[in-house]
Amino acid sequence: MHSLKKAILILSLFCFFYSAKAQEYNLLRGYVTDTLATPLPGVVVRLKNGGGTTTDEAGRYELRLETGVYRLSFQYIGFKTVTLDQLVEGNTTLNVAMEVDENQLQTVNILNKRKDFSYEIIRNTIAEKEKYQNQFTNQRRTIYVKSKETNTTTANAEDDKKAEDKNTVEQVTKIKDSIPDLNYFEGKFTQDIQPPRGFKQVKEAAKKIGRQYSLLYTNTTDADFNFYDNLIFVKKLGDNSYVSPLSTTAFISYKYKLLGSDFDDGKKYYRVQVKPRKLGNALFSGELHIWDESWTLKYVNLSVPKRSLILYNSFTIEQWYTSAKGKWVLAQEQLQWEIKTKSSQSIGEAKVLFQDYSFDSTYTKRFFNAEVGITQDSAYDRDTSYWSTIRPVPLTTDESKFIAYKDSIYRITTSEEYLDSLDSAFNKLTIPNLLWDGQGIINRDKKVLWTFDPLLAMINPIPIGGFRMRYSMSYAKTFDSRKRLYISPNLNYGFRNNDLKGGLGVNYLYNPKKLARVNVAYYNDFSAVNNFATIQDIFSRANFYETNTLRLFHSFEVLNGLYFSSSLSSNIRRPLTDFEFNPQFDSSFNNTNNPPIAFQTNGSSVIRVGLSYTPKQLYIQEPKEKIVLGSSWPTFTLFYEQAVPNLLNATTDFKYIEVGMNQTVNLGIFGTSSYDIKVGSFLDTTAMLPMDFKYQRGGDNYFFIPPLFGYQLIDSTFPVFNAYFESHYNHEFNGFITSKIPGIKQLNIKLSAGGGILYVPERNFRYAELHTGASRVFRIGRERFKLGVHYVVSQGDNQGFRSGIKFLITPYNAANSSWAF
Repeated sequence: MHSLKKAILILSLFCFFYSAKAQEYNLLRGYVTDTLATPLPGVVVRLKNGGGTTTDEAGRYELRLETGVYRLSFQYIGFKTVTLDQLVEGNTTLNVAMEVDENQLQTVNILNKRKDFSYEIIRNTIAEKEKYQNQFTNQRRTIYVKSKETNTTTANAEDDKKAEDKNTVEQVTKIKDSIPDLNYFEGKFTQDIQPPRGFKQVKEAAKKIGRQYSLLYTNTTDADFNFYDNLIFVKKLGDNSYVSPLSTTAFISYKYKLLGSDFDDGKKYYRVQVKPRKLGNALFSGELHIWDESWTLKYVNLSVPKRSLILYNSFTIEQWYTSAKGKWVLAQEQLQWEIKTKSSQSIGEAKVLFQDYSFDSTYTKRFFNAEVGITQDSAYDRDTSYWSTIRPVPLTTDESKFIAYKDSIYRITTSEEYLDSLDSAFNKLTIPNLLWDGQGIINRDKKVLWTFDPLLAMINPIPIGGFRMRYSMSYAKTFDSRKRLYISPNLNYGFRNNDLKGGLGVNYLYNPKKLARVNVAYYNDFSAVNNFATIQDIFSRANFYETNTLRLFHSFEVLNGLYFSSSLSSNIRRPLTDFEFNPQFDSSFNNTNNPPIAFQTNGSSVIRVGLSYTPKQLYIQEPKEKIVLGSSWPTFTLFYEQAVPNLLNATTDFKYIEVGMNQTVNLGIFGTSSYDIKVGSFLDTTAMLPMDFKYQRGGDNYFFIPPLFGYQLIDSTFPVFNAYFESHYNHEFNGFITSKIPGIKQLNIKLSAGGGILYVPERNFRYAELHTGASRVFRIGRERFKLGVHYVVSQGDNQGFRSGIKFLITPYNAANSSWAF
């Protein structure tokens, strides 16, 4: 009961900080915009007596205040400061429209020694943005996309190419010299847009050949280069939000030059050069063509700085605008990019045509919802005659050769005769396969793959108890419905103790659309007391024991964004006190006092239940699977586990509960913020052993723990039995600061900062830390990594003030355009 009271106390504190208490606080919230109703992100909202906040990307702010009268100021570069008094009594909405400060803009413009009409052109175009953005309530259009990459590889990269070909399922033969090596996507979409947030695409047809992860516009959600918006964020490019040259604050960020004027069909337009005022991460450079009198875009040719890109080496956007049914709309977009390594080069191009516009349609109430994309069942089965009919842009000679070649290869390689011959070649026993590559046996017709470990993988020289030999194999089957079955048995034998161990796991994805899977596993093996041990504890025998485990697991999506998981784990746990270890291992690591943990052999049966909910989770529905895109809302989690005594001879008896909240928020040009907050407690600790405890991980000497996963400078790992509060925060500036510092910006170094708070009442332990770091992206072939150097300071009860320098290498996942952590 005592721990339950502590849990309730901490949960109440959690609710206090993250839920408004109506009897004490009121919400003052609203939007800050310019006079054209364009949201202003990053506006500083201050209270006279201290405190405040900033507006988010949507121009929204929120303050929790007691009842009373407050003097507030709203400050933003390039705008006049707004100061006003506001009575806050109950939840109050206060929207503020800020005016451009011409004096600030004139200060910027005075730098031009002679008058340049380009500034007047841009000012007029910005002033007409509202008219352009409000010329219809909604729109529907069809979109044709042809996205491709031409790949070239030098002779020095032949080994890399062979390795890549082996891992590519579609690659079944080498492309002849006369056939170009392409990654290719072609698609037709229908897209509906209703500002500010209504969006839906229907993918009617799609053809995919080769790698797709670096191609743009395989979905229309990939990119939205709307230069009438203040900020433009495209996840595939990198972490930055780019400031539009037609942003309300554009004169602060850009300088312009009139290149001249021309006529098209008797109408005059201006050619304006765009350059960043200072070399920065989040600014475009290039050229805008703007119609006289109407002050609307005619043509755009802009590129982004190399330092802002992660996967690409260069990236350029071209756009052409036209009139459709009296509205001025985007007609064509062409994206060009390059990816280079020492041994290869990929030149990419996406041509996008926007056609068949219609406006101001009537939609059903729930037409615009979390399902932002649908792929028709027949989309991937369109034949050549269909593409010939709908293709508005004829294929080039190289494209025609390539597609004809791939289509013929597909017809051949899907024939039963070819599959049999290909399987025979793949299944052939070879010395490299037996020794180090591993042997596979495939039946492509039945979509079945067996894999067997190579002989070298059998050797395990430094496991627990000395030299062991292991062997594993797997069986995988993919069904036409995208259901997947995976079975993986393994065995391992220790010579010092003459012990045989092993296990069997079965995983079945039975509903891809609901991400529903079941898993059954049994194994007799070693297990860790603390799975998140510090590096120095990895070689500690006290962190390991022997277990016989039967585990049942089930997870599925209940409704959009709500995921449920449950499991039953039954274990027989034995100590390693009678186990014979390798004394040479101890002497090699100068670790002669390294005894295993001692306890009585016991049973444990634990039921675990988890809920995870992300409100308004956006997704694309493919014919046989669901692709989750994310949400602007936090993810809320609930986890409960209970050991059931006497179930399958179990002796442990405990209950544990944990609630949490986590989110990653894009703050535009200011960077990206992430946080993770949780509260947990044992509700019952009647019978437990160390492997049942919950631990707070100590820090490592030089390794910087991913900042949302743990604390950096806690002096040692310790268990927690009662209630605790844990929070982590990290902000990546994405070059917002360093891109403005001469000498630093050229190195493409980016800063981060964050911290965390831990409160463990049972130990009277309060701990807080702050960290800041500098990181730089580096490349190894096509892979991207981020090397970070971080400085950490902390203050904690019983350990005082501490500080240290630590390092972290983070890999980049190009498939989902995100860092691993």
